Amino acid sequence: MELTISIKEQAKIDFFMNLLGEFDYVEILNIKEHTDSFAEHKKLLDARLDRIERGEGTFKSWDEIRKKYEKTT
Repeated sequence: MELTISIKEQAKIDFFMNLLGEFDYVEILNIKEHTDSFAEHKKLLDARLDRIERGEGTFKSWDEIRKKYEKTT
């Protein structure tokens, strides 16, 4: 059986991993660290806003986008 666990508190990860290591019947197969997706998304949105302010990009208002998709549904 495989189980995925998300540890929300960074400070608790070492404790948890050490605890798992104490069990001879538990094998750690893979460890993935997740980045702060909010920070990455904010960086992307800030870059888009900068391009718009410099005149290098355009945008449509939410009302325009909503109307477009209301017509297709």
